[in-house]
Amino acid sequence: MKFLSTTRSHGLRRTSLAIALGLCMASGTLLAQSTVGDITGTAAYAPGETLVVKNLDSGVTRTVTVPTDGKFRVGSLPIGHYELQLQRDGQTLSSTTTNVVAGQTVQVSLAEGSTVNASNLGSVTVTANAIPAIDVSSVESRTTFTADQLDQLPVPRNIVAVAVLTPGTVQGNSVFGNLPSFGGSSVAENSYYVNGFNVTNLYNNLSFGQVPYQAIEQLDVQTGGYGAQYGFSTGGVMSANIKRGTNEWKGGISWTSAPDWTRERQPTVKRANGTTFRDYDKNRADDNTYTAWLGGPLIKDKLFLFALGQFEKATGTTYGASSTSSNSNNYSAATAYNYTTKSPYWVVKLDWNITDDHHLEYTGFGNPDKTTYNYYNAAYVNGEVERGSYKGDLHTKFGGPTNILKYTGYLTDDLTISAQYGKMESDNSTYSVSPTGLATRYDGNILSPTSGCAYTAYNGTPWGPTTCAITSSVDLYGGKDERKAGRFDVNWKLGDHSLGLGYADERWSSDAGSSYSGGAYNYYYTAPTSTAPGLVIIYDYRTGGSVTVRQKSYYLEDNWQVNDKLLLYGGIRNDSFNNKNGGGETFVKQDNIWQPRLGFSWDVHGDSSLKVFGTAGRYSLPMAANVALRAATASIYTEDDSLYSSINPDGSPVLVGEKGSEGHYVYNGEDGSTPNPKAVASKDLKPYVQDEYILGFQKTLHSDVDFLSDWTVGVKATYRKLRTSIDDTCDSRPLYALAEKNGVADAWGGDQWSVPEGMVGCWIYNPGSALSLTTTLDGSSRTFDITIPGNQLGPAAKRSYQGVTFSAEKATEKYYVTASYTWSKSYGNTEGLVKSSNGQDDTGTTADFDFPEIMVGANGYLPNDRRHSIKVYGAYKFTKEWSAGLNLLAQSGAPVSCYGGGGGTLDTEFGYGAQFHVCNGKVSPEGTSGRTPWVWTVSPNMMYQPSWAKGLSFQLSVINLFNNDAPTFLYEPYETISNSGRRTAYTNYKLPKYFNTPRYARFQVEYDFNL
Repeated sequence: MKFLSTTRSHGLRRTSLAIALGLCMASGTLLAQSTVGDITGTAAYAPGETLVVKNLDSGVTRTVTVPTDGKFRVGSLPIGHYELQLQRDGQTLSSTTTNVVAGQTVQVSLAEGSTVNASNLGSVTVTANAIPAIDVSSVESRTTFTADQLDQLPVPRNIVAVAVLTPGTVQGNSVFGNLPSFGGSSVAENSYYVNGFNVTNLYNNLSFGQVPYQAIEQLDVQTGGYGAQYGFSTGGVMSANIKRGTNEWKGGISWTSAPDWTRERQPTVKRANGTTFRDYDKNRADDNTYTAWLGGPLIKDKLFLFALGQFEKATGTTYGASSTSSNSNNYSAATAYNYTTKSPYWVVKLDWNITDDHHLEYTGFGNPDKTTYNYYNAAYVNGEVERGSYKGDLHTKFGGPTNILKYTGYLTDDLTISAQYGKMESDNSTYSVSPTGLATRYDGNILSPTSGCAYTAYNGTPWGPTTCAITSSVDLYGGKDERKAGRFDVNWKLGDHSLGLGYADERWSSDAGSSYSGGAYNYYYTAPTSTAPGLVIIYDYRTGGSVTVRQKSYYLEDNWQVNDKLLLYGGIRNDSFNNKNGGGETFVKQDNIWQPRLGFSWDVHGDSSLKVFGTAGRYSLPMAANVALRAATASIYTEDDSLYSSINPDGSPVLVGEKGSEGHYVYNGEDGSTPNPKAVASKDLKPYVQDEYILGFQKTLHSDVDFLSDWTVGVKATYRKLRTSIDDTCDSRPLYALAEKNGVADAWGGDQWSVPEGMVGCWIYNPGSALSLTTTLDGSSRTFDITIPGNQLGPAAKRSYQGVTFSAEKATEKYYVTASYTWSKSYGNTEGLVKSSNGQDDTGTTADFDFPEIMVGANGYLPNDRRHSIKVYGAYKFTKEWSAGLNLLAQSGAPVSCYGGGGGTLDTEFGYGAQFHVCNGKVSPEGTSGRTPWVWTVSPNMMYQPSWAKGLSFQLSVINLFNNDAPTFLYEPYETISNSGRRTAYTNYKLPKYFNTPRYARFQVEYDFNL
């Protein structure tokens, strides 16, 4: 799609066992959405023996018969603390305690001996668990963080920052909000879950329903190899599980602050000639979060409540950059704004143990964010930025309530079912107010009259009033997103097989749209004189509508324990997607997207000390809802060249004659009519598909030297390849040729670069495959069935990722440490669903593949390619009162590209300034213009838990202690060429666009109490 910038914008109190379970980088069992875990192990067998598993938090008890071989598995257990008792005739023979972690299998061993004398039946033997460092019972690649670790990790307090700790994960371009990139995938290819409910925002896949950080009991991050119950992701999967009430009333309050006085600033950015491009010295940022929570039994052993309230207030000031095309140190215009964000979050969790075998739970949370931006003009004078006149306010509103209801039934020892239904609502609303009180709101009606502050610009020094618009474009006022989803899962243990099957039905809708501010962009090209009017170019760009996506999925999987050492996994998933436009018509429907998944886990010695594992799988993504707005729903993108005599105070022109008297042009066929759904997307459009292969091993080391013993080390190799991509092409030349062939080319007026009014101007297809449509060729009602070979539209989409990770971890009573080194390479001609080089968040319809010429030189190292990555984090407990943590990250730089061109580049005639891989007239392949420097960050923290005040803790974290402020991404546009051939060189080429977050401190005071 033609690129158009828019503004849519506890301390270490656990035992060594608990620490190991909480932080192991191991594979977890295949359970629905990582909300439960398993306990497996061996017990001494005698006739009549049973195993009693009691949840120490809720009092729920499950009893299973010990098999004749003594090997047991208790599945689908809620996360928490458990006691296991081996009993015969009501007498306890042996017992142990353990913790269940989401998505993982705990291995335990009860007292040996096949018989117990009656004389000692009353004697209880408490066995000490050896730490099962390697989970041999599954094939997935995952990392699970407990609430204690989340509270103490010296990282920004959000799940994205925690996810970046996992191997093979890098932080994506900050233009998309610092989202993570897993295994070379774009940041728009991840899935996010809360208590098993998908909270990914399907409008553009670039946001998700967030819960308060303090409310998370466990965070599960899957980086690959996930089973057939997981879909809608070709990147990674993040699952947050909310805390729940127990049989003891517990609560707490906390205050977390990141004050401005502890913050360093990004370095001043200078152009090549020494003048200032951007000055950060006057930027400010303060953040304070207040949280309170309480949980406990409403009815002991039966009904439990957990509730949390959080209020966060963030304030600050940001100054923008100066001119991108000037080398001047003075009077270069910029923009500054103050911002205030208020986020009153809440969580309520109810758990009802109807019986020991039937459980009903409700999860509700709200995450509204309201932000006010106060905008000011700013100017660079003598290299320093100064704030000027007030421009107005921008108001945004995001987030909303989510409600989830889930039932779990343990029908037999071997059969568990669960059913879930949830609804997520999210506001997505913006509006602006000028200094005089003039409000600019876009109602989503593409035909509504212009109102508010129109965006105004001049060809040179302004000769009229400046615009009161704060931004060039605004999003829909009152926009909303909504997800309704239900799913049903079954887990059945049948002999050596553990079977899983499930079905899900999801419906997504978005009321969305965007428009030039005030409904128009007035570009004053020439000034009027006493004898002749001036020329103004009026651009009108608007989208709006209610678009929907329907998703249906089902899966079947089997974990087959072939023998004591070998586990085989096989799964199959089927997805179906139905994307509808603003008129409720289907324009893309994809059925029966089969995704096979295979894996194995080999316990080489049979004692969980050496594991060899591997997976192979196919993964697919639905098409984001935003595609429907501009591609398949009525939209407007026009240019009217008009004469005018003067300019009104609000910046609108006083026209001479009719609007468009000097020329009327429609871009991409966006003339305000709803496109024929059959003319939008290629027939039999293939889904977005990626294949993944993983092979690795893990081994526990033993040594006479205490420090060298009990480490778990591993090596894992990952290969990912994009098989099929979905994007759009806007190359009308092949259709013009077909119009000529069919004798209807007169409507084109001899211009093969722009379709006639009434035709769709961009088409969704699989790059490299043929484009097949039923479409008009002249804007009339007559249609043709056409097929354009893929090689006429450009190359096939290519993206591959190769990575090798070396890992080591260890946990003792005093410390834990997790370390990894990853070598990786990401190569191809497409980043994926979004485009970092120009910040394009039109998910699935980027400027890539719009014309074959744009893809010349596109093959190369992709934006998320960071060849080397070193990660170390851990903690040490000095005394009962003092503990410390450390997080270290070192990553090699990202590749830098050079983009240029525009009108006439590679013999094209359709603009696209700075979108070609062409610089100074020469092809410049992707990622070959250097790399950003290495980025390294050392972040320590210290926690004090005074013995004189039980439950009180103080924590100080310093993020980026040594203030490494290396740039993470650079400006890559080198030049642009207008349609008239005028060249503009960018003086910010290769200057830093984003930096590693400068040093700042975070203070936290927390008090936990029991009632």
